[in-house]
Amino acid sequence: MTDLDERITSTLREHAEGAVDSHRLLRDSVARGRRRRLRRRVVTATALALVGVLGVATVQLGEVPSRSAWTAAPPVPPPVVGVPGALADPTLVGTDPNLLHFGVDPARARLLTWRTGGGVEGGRLDLGGDRIVAVDLSTDAAAVERSVHEGMTYPDTPATAAGFDGRVQRVPSTGPGGQPGWLLRWQPVPGLYARVHTVADDDGGLREAVAALRLDEARRCATPLRLTTLPPDASLAGCEVSVIGFPDALDVLLTVARPGDQRLDVWLEYHREVPSGRTEGNRTIGDRAGYVPPQGGELELLGVDKASVTARFGWPNRGFTEADAAVVLGGARLADDLSRPSTWN
Repeated sequence: MTDLDERITSTLREHAEGAVDSHRLLRDSVARGRRRRLRRRVVTATALALVGVLGVATVQLGEVPSRSAWTAAPPVPPPVVGVPGALADPTLVGTDPNLLHFGVDPARARLLTWRTGGGVEGGRLDLGGDRIVAVDLSTDAAAVERSVHEGMTYPDTPATAAGFDGRVQRVPSTGPGGQPGWLLRWQPVPGLYARVHTVADDDGGLREAVAALRLDEARRCATPLRLTTLPPDASLAGCEVSVIGFPDALDVLLTVARPGDQRLDVWLEYHREVPSGRTEGNRTIGDRAGYVPPQGGELELLGVDKASVTARFGWPNRGFTEADAAVVLGGARLADDLSRPSTWN
C-alpha cells in the first residue's frame, strides 16, 4: 500500500461512523500525491564536491558550465534595492521574515523553494538534471544545523561552529534509496555560517552549487498570500514558498508567532486539479465561510478556487486558539491569480 493509499484509508476510518468529508479527502489526496512526487525528485538529487580553497569572503571554484535555459521556469524572489546582501552585512541574515539576503545565478541554477525564519535563510536549488541541493545560512551555526529539508539525510551529531571549515562530509543513507548524504559547511565571511547539502551517489555537484550562490544581493520572500491582521502581541515570524510543482502546484507557509514559543502556521496549498472551492462550512470568518474538521486544531477559509488556505494552531503548535486563527484568516489577502507571480505581494 502506498502512502497515498494509507492517507485515504486513514481519512475514511476517521469518518467510519459519520459522513465522509469529500472535500478534505480530495484535497489531502492530491496534496499527498504531489508531496510524494516531490520527495522522489529530492531523493534522486546528485551531490556536492569541493574543489580548490574556500576563501574568507569568496569561493574560488573556477569556471562552471552555464545553463542558459530552463523549461517551465518557476517564479523567483524579486530583488530588493538598497538592502545589503549576506556578505556585506551578515548580521541581517534571518532577522526579517520578508527578506532573503542571498540569491542564485539564474544561468547556473534556479530556486525551487525559499524560506526564512528561526534565524535561518535558505532553500533548495535545481542544478538541472534532477540535481537538487539544499542551502542554509545563519549567523548561528546551531540554527543552521537545526534546519532540515525533506528528503535529505543528516548526521546524528550536528556540527559546532568549528565544523564549518570547508570540508565535505559523507552521511550514510538511512532511507530506501540507498544514496548517501553529502554536506559542505563553511564561513563565507566571519560570523556567517553556510551549509550546502544533497543526497546522491557522489559529491560531484558541489562546484556548481556553491558557484551558483549570490551572497551579495537581497530578495523579497514574495508570496501570493498576505496577512493583514494578527492577534495581539503576534508577528510574522517565517515565510516559506515551494514552486517545485509550478505552474500546476504551489505551496506557501507563513508562520505567526508570539513570545513563549507560541506558533500558528498559515498554509496556502494550490493545485489546478482541485475543484473550485466549496462555500458551505461550519464557521463564519467575517463575511466568508470557514471549516473546522472534527479533530479540531485548524481552521480553513472556504471559497478559494483550486486552493485551500488553512490556519493550523493544534499540536505540535501551541498557544494560539481558533479565535486567533479566525482573526488571521479574516485578514488574509490572496493575489488575483495564484499562477501569475507578477500579481504576488
